[in-house]
Amino acid sequence: MTAEFLPSRLPIIQAPMAGSQGVELCVAVCEAGGLGSLPTAMLSPTELRDQIAAIRTRTHAPFNVNFFCHMHPRPNPEGQARWLDELARDYAEAALDPTAAKYGPGRAPFDPAMAEVIEEAKPAVVSFHFGLPHESLLARVKHTGAKIYSSATTVAEARWLEDHGVDAIIAQGAEAGGHRGMFLTEDIGGQPGLFALLPQVADAVRVPVIAAGGIADGRGIAAAFMLGAAAVQIGTAYLSTPQSTIGHTPCGAPLGAR
Repeated sequence: MTAEFLPSRLPIIQAPMAGSQGVELCVAVCEAGGLGSLPTAMLSPTELRDQIAAIRTRTHAPFNVNFFCHMHPRPNPEGQARWLDELARDYAEAALDPTAAKYGPGRAPFDPAMAEVIEEAKPAVVSFHFGLPHESLLARVKHTGAKIYSSATTVAEARWLEDHGVDAIIAQGAEAGGHRGMFLTEDIGGQPGLFALLPQVADAVRVPVIAAGGIADGRGIAAAFMLGAAAVQIGTAYLSTPQSTIGHTPCGAPLGAR
């Protein structure tokens, strides 16, 4: 065991990536000694139960189950219509019918039905994105004995998470991209890079800090440890693996990679 807060042999966490991975990647990382993660934002409670069961048939290692804590956006038919009008020429060039366009799969926040799954499955780690769920739901997760992680993109968010009882904080630098777990601010321009944010968070809180954002090799891992990280979370580097669910070029690089 690497540390009390981290139940894996290695201090490396595979970032949960909804839509880009599933059971395969989680299991592969667990079997290699890291903490594999299962993203749930695009799953129903039944699908989550099935995927947790599938993981446990293939590895005895602990793993992380990750949830979003956002508010559902309101439907915006007018905005959708404007987008379709803007893209009309592209639809025509591709010989596609714009009236057939549908919204993509939704990302659901943590709710009582998912809390029930966690109470049944009792994973070693439960992590959250965009803050934390309502205190009544969080209490149900804590009662299972799971370690609680959540993401912070500023020092203020890190202090808020510590005050609300997390076991570790994932410090997400600007390199983590547009999917960062910001929740106390919407000022993207004020988001520091990881290696500026990390030592500030490490100095501001008493719980362990996990570094995330732009870490892709041993040099980045070593630098994160030097700046106060107790572990690292890596996402994009796993997208070129055969266990990810995105398309790949013949040379193995993710489609769209530069």
